[in-house]
Amino acid sequence: MLANKPINVAVVTYVSGRAAGPFGFPARNAAELMVESLNTEGELPGPQGSRGFGGRTLRLKVYDEVGSPQEQVDLFRRIHADGADVVVGYAGSGVAMAVAPLAEELGLLTVIAGGGTSQLYAHHAWKWVFRTQTTTTTDAVGAARYLAAQAGADNIAFGGVNQDYVWGTDSWSEFRAALMRLRPDARDLGGHFAPLYSAAVEHPLDSLKVAGVQLIHSGNWGHDLFRLVEVARARLPSTRLILVAAESGLARLSGTIPAGTIIGGRGAHGWLSHDTALNRWFKASYRDRYEVDPIYPSYGIANALLGLQAAWTAAGANATTAEVARALAGSRFEGMGSTISMARANGRQAIAEAAYGTVQRDARSGQVALMDVLRFPPDSVNPPDGVTSLEWIDRGFSV
Repeated sequence: MLANKPINVAVVTYVSGRAAGPFGFPARNAAELMVESLNTEGELPGPQGSRGFGGRTLRLKVYDEVGSPQEQVDLFRRIHADGADVVVGYAGSGVAMAVAPLAEELGLLTVIAGGGTSQLYAHHAWKWVFRTQTTTTTDAVGAARYLAAQAGADNIAFGGVNQDYVWGTDSWSEFRAALMRLRPDARDLGGHFAPLYSAAVEHPLDSLKVAGVQLIHSGNWGHDLFRLVEVARARLPSTRLILVAAESGLARLSGTIPAGTIIGGRGAHGWLSHDTALNRWFKASYRDRYEVDPIYPSYGIANALLGLQAAWTAAGANATTAEVARALAGSRFEGMGSTISMARANGRQAIAEAAYGTVQRDARSGQVALMDVLRFPPDSVNPPDGVTSLEWIDRGFSV
């Protein structure tokens, strides 16, 4: 009987290369913490404290996401051959797009915990591929709504500096469209793109400075984010930044990030998470174990595992992965920091609130905090099913 067998969970994240420190290790750490805690009944608070997935023990194996999309496709085949029951992970949007067709071909339940491109489900009706993280649309529209609500946003001259792959291009195009819809008086100075991991931000920033930019949007993460903040602080000290993924690097940037910078965290995660019993447990347990606070890549993995736990519990210990997939589709569960609803893409895509705050620095201690936090309900930052992001924005966010 399946109930007597462990569930083999494969987690794919960066454990080498330039993305390992700022993204991969926090995700891996969360996977290890969550699997060990889920295997111990009563460790987590509330209904999440039940043992394993539907009473079945979890067996974790971590794989490295480093490499090209084709290399990741080859790795996915090896993961399948290794006997994985479910695959969780993928920080990279390009990699998520590449492995999704193979997951369908192999019938291997796969939960994307990071990569946010809105294109993943735009032209596909996946059966085996789920994403428990929100999309570039949630981030972009939330950022535009936050900015539009600020005093002094009239006639603002804005531009973008983003990474030149599907995450960066989607982030910019959706933010630009949303802000122009909400603030038609805004002046678009154009988007600039640089290769992933290149940290090549000097020329784009100089170009925007010459054009008279007042606000710079970026979805940069990892070292590209750190370099952007460093150079912008030196060369454009009076220009405001809106950084949709910067919660992941805020602790590292706390000594240098300018006050007034607008920060997002791919939803209500980390610095922007809700104070719930489950989130308090996660933060305290993670901090005790790793001596740092969890950031949104950690939350992404944790939420994927919580979604799978809820689905496996609903389907039963003897359920096949096909039955678990049916239980996960359209489900709603408590995540770390927010409630997650699998309410789009035939129940395969999560929606959740967007959250943004503004960096404030204490004059005496120099410590930073996020102030003026605003939260936007899921339906205000996600298009309805069957409507693409840009179509929804062009319609004025109406159904």
